[in-house]
Amino acid sequence: MQPIYVRTIRIVDTGCTVGISRTVGVGRNGWTLIEAMVSMALGLLCTLMLIAGWQWNYRAFIQTTQLSELQQSAQFVLSFMQQELLNQNFWAGFQLEELPPTTLMTPTADCSGPLDSGSFPKLHQGFVGIYSGTVGHIGTPGCLTVARKGSDFLQLKRLAGAPVFKAELKANRVYLQQYQRHASFVALHSSGLYPAATYWPYVHQLWYVALQKHEGKNIPVLMRKRLVRQLSGQLAMDTSSVIDGVEMLHFELGVDSNFDGQMDYSKPSDQIPDAVWLGQSGKIIQLRFYVLLRSITADLTYTNVQQYQLGQRLYKAPGDQYRRLLVSSAVTFNNL
Repeated sequence: MQPIYVRTIRIVDTGCTVGISRTVGVGRNGWTLIEAMVSMALGLLCTLMLIAGWQWNYRAFIQTTQLSELQQSAQFVLSFMQQELLNQNFWAGFQLEELPPTTLMTPTADCSGPLDSGSFPKLHQGFVGIYSGTVGHIGTPGCLTVARKGSDFLQLKRLAGAPVFKAELKANRVYLQQYQRHASFVALHSSGLYPAATYWPYVHQLWYVALQKHEGKNIPVLMRKRLVRQLSGQLAMDTSSVIDGVEMLHFELGVDSNFDGQMDYSKPSDQIPDAVWLGQSGKIIQLRFYVLLRSITADLTYTNVQQYQLGQRLYKAPGDQYRRLLVSSAVTFNNL
């Protein structure tokens, strides 16, 4: 027969001592129900603390990663656009109205519109060096069939600042041939090339935003169309993506209305008169751009209801799970 041990627990309550006893068999190592419940509660509490800590660290990691990606995209966009805009309005001393119609074939899917003849000057049509507007509004170039409506586009034409000689012409480029005070658009193997002429590479490009599929989701992308000469010799507007995560573009232009070289006013592209685009009642000497960047992936723990001021345009986030960053800058054209 095993001995019986008695444990007495004393509880002090209003000065009274109550004796409670229980019997425990010798050699019994199990837990009581209360001890098991306390242990389970402590274990659950520790587990909840670990889960909460992991969730906090995960959210901080996602936030830091997305903000870092947005900052990198912002630096690239600012550098890219400033570099492309730096030589705008450069025509090697020629005025746009002095450039004659070309004998080159019209490019495939040329970016022409109601106000602009496209890549090259044409008889009885306007030839605009810089042109912008909102996709879907009147004046949108016909080549923007998949551009995101509500975002702006920007079309630029200019000469690159590095002239070459006839022997250095490349097959995939178009050039402005300058011979004394005569100018003409030419390409390699064009007739009438002068060995003594200077050849300026011609740049015609158009920026806009479009949606592209990525892992089953639509991602906003900054797109660019550029005038190129294909291997077959045909001219075409080549389309390529520049950077993912660009949700909206907005442009405001500074105008010199009396041609004294000083900016007199600045307006959004949709408010610029046609006569200014054509250089008849003013000259565009500055462009301020606003680029709204969006994270590529969603963060389900984040809801974006912020408002972003893109110059005179206000954009309100639709309450989705994407972080955004607004960047802007202005470039003044010195090639006047």
